[in-house]
Order: sequence, then structure tokens, then C-alpha cells
Amino acid sequence: MRLLPSVLILSALFAAPAMAMRSAGPAADPGQLCRQAILTAEREHRLPAALLHAIARVESGRNDPRTGAAVSWPWTINAQGQGRFYNSKEDAITAVRALQARGVNVIDVGCLQVNLHHHPRAFASLDEAFDPVANARYAGLFLTRLHQNARNWETAASHYHSQTPERAEAYRLKVLAAWPGMAHRAAAERQRDTMAAAWSGDRAPSSAPAAAGDGFQAVALGLAQRGGRASVGRGLLDPAPPQPAARRAEAPRARLQQVAEAPRRR
Repeated sequence: MRLLPSVLILSALFAAPAMAMRSAGPAADPGQLCRQAILTAEREHRLPAALLHAIARVESGRNDPRTGAAVSWPWTINAQGQGRFYNSKEDAITAVRALQARGVNVIDVGCLQVNLHHHPRAFASLDEAFDPVANARYAGLFLTRLHQNARNWETAASHYHSQTPERAEAYRLKVLAAWPGMAHRAAAERQRDTMAAAWSGDRAPSSAPAAAGDGFQAVALGLAQRGGRASVGRGLLDPAPPQPAARRAEAPRARLQQVAEAPRRR
């Protein structure tokens, strides 16, 4: 019993810094709250690495007002086609309540912009809706359910925004452009399609090299030039089916036959 006061003192000494870090975290660096919550959600739902992060960048991305870094912002709302960023959770909640008082119910909130109207049971309160961990966990669950139906992560990501084909395709390109590490694979697939089209005579190959570091626009433009074929049947995460050897040899054989049958010049 005599050791009890000492144990309590030591416990308090170790607990105090941890409690201080938790309380200081949101105020110190709100730009990192979404990132940390998304990493947890991706592990829990076994999502492809950084896919949910890419969706968050599209949904609530901004430049951190203090650091200038591109981050997903937890105190973000979107209503009536207009996105708004707030400095605190309390400010964001106040804004949502003001919109609801005016009869506006279709409101996207938080890191992953979960729609309060279409997902009425997602959160018990606005406080929970703006909690980055709760917001990211629900978004991860929703994305997992979309993948169960689509069997394709790109299609699931596009349906996170809309299942209308045109809107879904445009959103898919934005997500791919924001997906870390996907730009290289997108460029490789674009080059493969260009070479295949040039060989078959569909169109002339482009001689312009892909510019490095062009960001979202460069990748999205390159993917769009492919005519959206990746969304039909397979995506960048789904390997292309092997092509039969007879099919690979068909085009060269046809060209040799044309040369052999062409009239000789006199």
C-alpha cells in the first residue's frame, strides 16, 4: 500500500504528455487529421493502398493555410454545388445547422464528404459526422460495398460519386490522377494503347513525350484520350487478359500477305 502513491505519481507523469498530445493534435495540425484517419480506415477495410486517400483529395482537398501542403480538410462541407472550408469543427457544425434551418438537407460533410441526406444512418450526430475517424471509417465501408457489386476498384471509386456513366467516368479520372503511384501505371497503359493503335492503323502515334509532374490534369487528360476504355471490364488494378498467340501473329501475317500480293513495280 505504501507503493501506491509512487505508482500513481509515475502513471500521471507518463499519461500527462500523451493527454497533452491528444488535446493539442487537432488544434496543432488539422491538415493531418484526415490522413491519419484514412490510413486506419484503409487497414480496417483492406482497401488498396492510398485509394481512399485519393478520393479524399478529390472530395475535400485544399492547400493547408499554414503549411501550403495539399491536404484533405476535415472541416469541409458542400451544399447547393458550393464547397466551403472552415477553421474548426465547431464552425463547420454551425454552418450545417444554419443550412438545415433553411431547408437545405443535401449536404456533404467531412474528410470524405459523406452526404447526410443519402446516408441518414451513417452518423449519430453532426459531431460524429465531422469526426475524421468516423467519417473515414464509414467511407471505407461504403467503398467496400460498392466494390462487392462492381468487382473493380476503379469502378467502385467512380460510383462513390455517382453511378451515372458520364459523371462516374469523369470522377474516376480525377481519382486516378490523385492516386499516388498510379500516374506511372496510367502512362504505361496509355503508351501501350498508343502503340497498339498505331500498329493496327487506327491512328498515328503521338511523338510528344509525356511531361513529368504535370499533376492531376496531365494524367486525367491522357486517360481521357483513351476513350474511357479502362472502365469497361477492367481497370488499372486488374491485369489485362493474356492474348492468344494466334491473335498476336495475325496482324504481322496479314501485312506480309499484303506485301506478297501487291503488284510489282516495273
